[in-house]
Amino acid sequence: MSAKKKQVLFSSEESRSIAEIGDFLIQAGQNLKNKGFFNLIQGDRKIGIRPSEATKLELRYEVKNEARYSFEIEIEWRPGSGNAADKVGIS
Repeated sequence: MSAKKKQVLFSSEESRSIAEIGDFLIQAGQNLKNKGFFNLIQGDRKIGIRPSEATKLELRYEVKNEARYSFEIEIEWRPGSGNAADKVGIS
């Protein structure tokens, strides 16, 4: 049996204000709702995120050592598990 490999296509971690985080989530959510995709931009790099219709939403809220809290949002899908518009595009 072969081991499954994970390939990181985009990664970012930076300090932002609560308002900036809210704006990012609103913009990503509005683009998903209205267009079916959103773009991540970092410098000159832009990558399109286009989930298929068959998605799974995972929310996780954790406390680590009673000193650090985290809230994670994960959207997971398999290519081709929805409509024919699953091809990732960049606009």
